[in-house]
Amino acid sequence: MQVSNIKDTEALSNKPKMITVTVNERPVNFSQHKVTGLEIKQTAIKQGVAIQEDFVLFEVKGNSPLKQIGDCETITLHEGQKFRATAPDDNS
Repeated sequence: MQVSNIKDTEALSNKPKMITVTVNERPVNFSQHKVTGLEIKQTAIKQGVAIQEDFVLFEVKGNSPLKQIGDCETITLHEGQKFRATAPDDNS
């Protein structure tokens, strides 16, 4: 019986923990800790945030300057992290 309990405990500890961040003030849930900028935008879009994949993504940290996150850049998400996605400049 103990073997079963150990396996159950291992299964629970391996279960991905949901991480909630905000994108443009809207909550977005992730099951992975490491994601790309593009994956953040795609997940936000799927969860109803009114942005598009070509938007520019920034990490918001208190009063610090915004840090741009590239589409191919991999970052580690933390609970409560904040992002802002803005439409690209139109130079036409």
